[in-house]
Amino acid sequence: MASDAAAPASFDSLRHQVQERYEALSPHLQRLARLALEDPNSFALQTVTSLAQTAEVQPSTLIRFAKEFGYSGFSEMQKVFKLRLIEGAPAYREQIYRHRDRLEATAETDPMAILREFTDASMLCLERLKETVDPSALARAIQMMAGAEHIYVIGQRRAFPVAAYIAYGLARLEHRTHLLDFVGGMVPQQAATLRPSDLLIAVAFAEYTPAVVDVVRDAHIRDIPTLTITDVPTSPLAKHGTVYFCVDDADIHRFRPLAGSMSLAQSLIIGLSYLKDARKESAGS
Repeated sequence: MASDAAAPASFDSLRHQVQERYEALSPHLQRLARLALEDPNSFALQTVTSLAQTAEVQPSTLIRFAKEFGYSGFSEMQKVFKLRLIEGAPAYREQIYRHRDRLEATAETDPMAILREFTDASMLCLERLKETVDPSALARAIQMMAGAEHIYVIGQRRAFPVAAYIAYGLARLEHRTHLLDFVGGMVPQQAATLRPSDLLIAVAFAEYTPAVVDVVRDAHIRDIPTLTITDVPTSPLAKHGTVYFCVDDADIHRFRPLAGSMSLAQSLIIGLSYLKDARKESAGS
């Protein structure tokens, strides 16, 4: 049902409403909501037909999406996205797009262009990470890790290297750790052994691996602490995470940089290491 409230006049207001009402939207409208939050530049610059093809919905669904938030039609909603660009909103994605264009133009004849563009894009991701991570959430996450009797780590596809590194780092710290790696198809049974004194760390980005989402949802229902690393606030991992982090490792080609996600993982591990050392010193004094 469309909202009777006035249509948001700014992108920040619209983003807030989309996040607040995301769960109540139909699956097709949720797909558009994710696209609007992940790639607002496309909403500002592309046609209804082009956006519909990207989101794999009918063009009429974009009109319905706009009316859901109080706009008369998609054109009126698109003005909000265009205003975001005109008013000088953060240029992060615009920079990423420039990297993508340069990569596509030169990669075939200049392999070094791939290294340069991925390196530059990774630096942008790292700068973005510093700007967006909540310090209190980072501190709480480290405390949760330190207080957990056992830590279970899960991540598949693009997220697997991040999950594997977290498990490796925790093992180096001699913390009881289990990497749920799907070998033998026993992940549901392994996850069933989680207890409230444990911690589940899950990593997933769109398109989210259903089995990972299921494990996180199950832990949430059972009141087991969860620390999640994902991409957007509308992610199912964000919804069910006791503490969650959104890392925008923007796409510049078929493979997205992992610099931001890996840097966050390393920060959590090193932060835990320092906390453990401080506790040992305090206990020994």
